[in-house]
Amino acid sequence: MNVFKKYQDKLNDALIGMNADFDLSRVVVEPPRDPSHGDMATNAAMVLSKQAGKNPRELAGEIT
Repeated sequence: MNVFKKYQDKLNDALIGMNADFDLSRVVVEPPRDPSHGDMATNAAMVLSKQAGKNPRELAGEIT
C-alpha cells in the first residue's frame, strides 16, 4: 500500500471522527514541495476551514 494513501485514510478517519460533515474530496496527503518541510503535507486545514467555520490554524490544532 502506498504510504501517502495509508495516511490519507488515517486523516479521513480522524476528520470523520470529528463529527463534522466535511467534503473530503479535495483533501490530499502528499510530499511537501520543499523537502526541508518534512516527509508529508496535507491541505486539510486550508480546504476545510470554511466548512468548519474556523481559521486553518485552529482547525489544524483540532485535527492533530
